[in-house]
This record gives sequence, C-alpha cells and structure tokens, in this order.
Amino acid sequence: MEEVLDVIKERRSIRDLKDEDLSKEQVTTILEAARWAPSGSNIQAWRIYVVKGGKLESIKKFSPGLLSDPPVIFVICIDEEEAENKGGKLSREVLSRMDVSIAAQNICLQASSMGLGTCYIGSFNETAVKEILELPENYKPELILTLGKPEKIPNPPPRKNLEQLTRWVGWDDE
Repeated sequence: MEEVLDVIKERRSIRDLKDEDLSKEQVTTILEAARWAPSGSNIQAWRIYVVKGGKLESIKKFSPGLLSDPPVIFVICIDEEEAENKGGKLSREVLSRMDVSIAAQNICLQASSMGLGTCYIGSFNETAVKEILELPENYKPELILTLGKPEKIPNPPPRKNLEQLTRWVGWDDE
C-alpha cells in the first residue's frame, strides 16, 4: 500500500512538458488504468479521445486553460444517452461526472508512476471541442487531460493537515 501512497504524493499538475513523443504502448497502459476505474452501477459511460497533432492544435485554440504544448491530450466525454438509459437522470447528471473524475485520477496516477506528467484542464469551449472531434450528439466533453514528459516537477503545494479535513464519528465509543 505504501507504493500507491508514494505515487499519490508524487503526482503533480505538470504544465511544462518536453517536446517529445510518447509511444502508443505508453498511452495504452495509461488507458488501461482508466478502464479499471470504478463506475456507478458499472455503466462506464465515459469515452476517451486520445488526441495529438493538428486536432490537438485546433482544440488548444478553444482551451484557455491549456497553456502548455503537450504531445497528447485526453478528451474525456460522457455518453449522456447511455448514462441516462442505464442509470437514469442521477447517472447522467451526477454519477457519470464522478466516474469521469475517478477515471481521470487513475490516468494521472498511472502516468505519474511511469514518469509522465498530466494536468487537468476544465477551461475549454465544449461546442468547439465537439465540432473538432466530430463527437456524437449524445457525447459531452467533460474534461481534458494533458500528457507528456515533464520539463520539471514542481514542489508539492501545501496540504491541510488531517485534523482540518476529517471528522471521526463513532470512534470514541470503543
């Protein structure tokens, strides 16, 4: 278990990436980590577009949060139709977004364990991304993740201590 905690502690949002390609094998390993993310009612309504080259450059024009020049981005979408058909309104509006977050965290942790960097990008024009990637009507781009080799790894940001973040309920009764 300590190895997982070490990777969690080492992961950073990496904005400065080297101008180096990644292999399809590296990217596939990272996608495999996303595939194993838990999903509400096991619906797995996320869809991941792995983008590089000209399409990535086009998306960058509509993504003010994408400040670096990553060799690869993941555009993680929700198939809202599948989410609602299999899990109702709650799945479409809430659970599928939680699922995307968990899959994204798996991507970030796997990438970090491989010496690669990622950064969450939430600032992008959804309509433009849908058009550039020619997404089906029922796909909603929810999150962009950059992926590449870090130029440098920043120091960890300050973290609140556990006492500020947690409440122990029922533990004093023992």
